[in-house]
Amino acid sequence: MIDIHSHILPELDDGSFDIFCSLEMAEIAAQTGVTAMVATPHANQRGYFENYASQEITDKFSELKRELVENGTELELYLGMEVFGTYDAASLYRDGRILTLNGGRYMLVEFDFYADIQYINGVLYSLMDAGCVPVVAHPERYVELQQDYGIVNCWLNDGMAVQVNKGSLAGRFGRRAKKLAFDLLSDGLISCIASDAHGPQVRSPNMSDAYEFLTVEFSEETAELLLTENPRRIINSEPVIRCQTLEAF
Repeated sequence: MIDIHSHILPELDDGSFDIFCSLEMAEIAAQTGVTAMVATPHANQRGYFENYASQEITDKFSELKRELVENGTELELYLGMEVFGTYDAASLYRDGRILTLNGGRYMLVEFDFYADIQYINGVLYSLMDAGCVPVVAHPERYVELQQDYGIVNCWLNDGMAVQVNKGSLAGRFGRRAKKLAFDLLSDGLISCIASDAHGPQVRSPNMSDAYEFLTVEFSEETAELLLTENPRRIINSEPVIRCQTLEAF
């Protein structure tokens, strides 16, 4: 499996608090079937976790990669960001201040959970006009989409990707997020599922539960597409495969 959304870099946001925490997270991921992970610290959160492209981020990434090798942890690590969607995100991208996933064409983008759809669309399409492809992070948690998620199909038709949190499928973020995650999955409106891991225990990088859920409720082919194939395509800047409308067993 490949996990494109994790807060594994230490001391940058509300994820890993030190290098030892990061190593524990990496070990858990590797032991539960994850072969590659993208480190996506929160970025562009004004007044909280701004984390624009910097030597500090590059150094922390390089340090963690070295420690993984020395620790014998078989986990490939890539660099990206979870970019908070703001009106000037496209300008920040053009200026090289916010990072895409593995330096490619896809950018992981999140929004305030109460943001309106018009604002979200404005940011997403401005990023596309600037030359990158948004991966919309955890749309199941956005209040307006919980009321009407028809716009998600438009995003996918226009070439964007959609990433759902594994915890949403288990109800971690509430009943409405769980329902929307399942509806998006059933309607074939998900490109991939990721951990959004913040620590070794709470919101952990263990992806085996997501694999088991998809295999039991849908099929092994679905699990492979959403947990391995499409994430691999994203980090390699390749077009994602649209998931078919699914029926749970």
